Parts: sequence; structure tokens; C-alpha cells
Amino acid sequence: MFVLAIALAILVCTLVGMTSTMTGGKAVKLTNDSTANFFSAWSPDGEKIAFISYRSGNFDVWVMDSDGNNKLQLTNKGVPDNPKWNPDGTRIAFSWNRSGNFDVWVMDSDGSNQVPLTTSPAVDLFSSWSPDGTKIVFTSNRTGNKDIWVMDSDGSNKVQLTTSFAEDFGPAWDPSGNKLAFVSTRSGTWDIWVMDCDGSNKTQLTTNEGDELFQTWSPDGTRIAFILVRSGNRDILVMDSDGSNKVQLTTNVSFFAYPAWSPDGKKIAFSASIDWADTMDDIWVMNSDNSEKVQLTTGKGGDLNPQWNPDGKKIAYTSEGNIYVITVEEEITPATTATPSGDGGNGGAPVTTPTPTTTSTPSPAGRIPGFEAITAISALLVVVYIVKLKRWIKNKRR
Repeated sequence: MFVLAIALAILVCTLVGMTSTMTGGKAVKLTNDSTANFFSAWSPDGEKIAFISYRSGNFDVWVMDSDGNNKLQLTNKGVPDNPKWNPDGTRIAFSWNRSGNFDVWVMDSDGSNQVPLTTSPAVDLFSSWSPDGTKIVFTSNRTGNKDIWVMDSDGSNKVQLTTSFAEDFGPAWDPSGNKLAFVSTRSGTWDIWVMDCDGSNKTQLTTNEGDELFQTWSPDGTRIAFILVRSGNRDILVMDSDGSNKVQLTTNVSFFAYPAWSPDGKKIAFSASIDWADTMDDIWVMNSDNSEKVQLTTGKGGDLNPQWNPDGKKIAYTSEGNIYVITVEEEITPATTATPSGDGGNGGAPVTTPTPTTTSTPSPAGRIPGFEAITAISALLVVVYIVKLKRWIKNKRR
């Protein structure tokens, strides 16, 4: 699962004791412990952040204020994945293997009223809420291979949208709620496709040599950013929503490079290792027209998964097993094109740590559910992560 790959990268950074150096704004450390904290997701009003943490001795969903205070544990069993707020901020949907296999669950934003929306013996993985919050799209292998399904937000009216013998996954709603972009192997490689939200009018958007994935819509729905994996490199491209006018924004990026549009659509944040000799990622921001690039973090902490807050002034990310927030300047100037470097200390902007108030629910005693599986998978991922194989890149998305 994607959560395991992210958790592994964070745990590796934590164990080697690397330090994140901040530039480009004031960075605030929101969590401050030696366990893994990752997968930050801003609430729609920007007041809270949901995240996954191992601080209770189990991977659980937590929520905290945007300044790091008032941490609240929401789950206490199994391994959750990919928590996301609904558009009005009252509920959180996520994948959870509480019953033994992964299903789609929802709960109120305070952790109450936890309800499974799928109960199939197959693997059902939550992807995203529709823009109006009335539907949820997810990936399931209940038919024997990965397909895309949609259901009402209460779990009713499940509809299978793809029926190909290929693997279809990673659906993302466009801002209007009328279309879904997804990744499919039906053409022989990993390509980006788009379809109407009822499953009709499937259209292939990419045909490059290599694999395209991690697609994300611009806030106005006119463009799609995505990752092209080719010859061991991962680069960010943008294209019009019909697949035309493809433009490559980065060159020879290794490791992670997940693009995240700013709320106004003018900038794209991403985490990347630009220099192949540098094995850890940094957070970068570029204008979406490729006019400027700025490196926000310059340390060796493995800075991952940038997420814009709703007003576009801050970015949350994970480094060394903790969650940080860094401010972003309004204008991206001057351009920064040098390869990442760091002095191993806090030579950039000051890093502050708030004094948090933590409330937790009791975690179950005894053996950690699924821990053996996580350990085994992590051991395999370590090897593949080091050699940067394409298979690892694909398995992360699955």
C-alpha cells in the first residue's frame, strides 16, 4: 500500500538521523517525537490537519490544529491509509484494514461514528470525495483485477465504472465533478485516461514511452499535472485536460516527485531529488508555466508529500518522521536551479516547535495488528528503494 511506502521512507530518514534545513520561509515543526508521522491533509477551512502517526504504537489517524496543538487520536486498531476530509470538513474518509482486509471507511472529524462503506472480502481502497461531497470513488479488486468504482457517500449505490482486463486505479475527480482521470494499463504501459463520472467516454490522454501516473487536476479543471517515469527518471509534465499541449516542467528528477497545485493554480509544489547523488528529497515550488523554480528545503531530511493549505500561503510536508509547515512567498523569485545541498543543520529559516496538547484514546495491548506484514514489506521496499527500480515506483501507487 502507498501508506507503507511513505512510512518506510520516513522511518529510514528518522533512523539515519538526518536534519532538515529550511529556506524560503519560516518552517514550523508540528509533531515532535521519534515515531512516524506522515500523510498530512488540511481541513477545508485550513484550521486542522489530519495525519497518520505511529505514536500510539500502531498506525492510526490523528488530527491536530494547524499550529500543532490539540492532537487527537481518531482510530486505534488496524492500519489506516489516505485520510481525506469531505468538502464541508465534517467527515474523514480513509482506507482501513480493521476487519482484516482494506475497506473504505468514514468517520466524523472527531473520530466518532466510524462506519465501513465497503465490506467486500476483496481490497477496496479509498481515492477521493466528489467535489460536492455526495459521492466517493475508490479502487477495488473484487472482480479479480483492479477496477474503479463509485458509490454514494453513505456507501449505497455502488457502481463499477471500468471493466477492462487491465488494471485501472488512482481515480481523481475534476473540480466540476463531471469527469474522472485515472491510470490504466490497458494500452500496455501505465497511461492516464479520463472518463465521465458515469464511466462513459473513456479517452486515453497519454501515449509516451514510459509510464504516466500521479495525475492531478488544476483548480480550474483545464489542465492536468502528472509524472512521467522513463529511463529511471521521474519528471513532472502538464497538459490540457483533453491531453493536448503537453509541457515538461522538470528534467531528470529522481525519487519522489508528486505534483500539488496551489489553490490559485499558479504554482506547483513537489518533492524531488534533483541530483542523483543526493538520495533524499527536498520540497520545491515552481510556477505552473515553468517560468521559475524555487527550492524551499535544502537539508538531508527526506522532505516528502507537500500539501498546500487552502489559502495557498503554507505547505505541510513530512521530514524525518515529523510533520512541518513552511510559509511560501507570494512571488517565486529569483529562480533557483542549483542542485539541492545542505549543511546537515538548521542553516535556513528558523524552525520552531509549538507546545502541543495531546489527547489520545487507549491503544490495544498485545501484538501490533499487521506489524509482521509491514515489517516484511518494508524490508523488501528498502532494497528496491535504494536501487530505484521502476517496479518499486509502480508498487507504491498500488
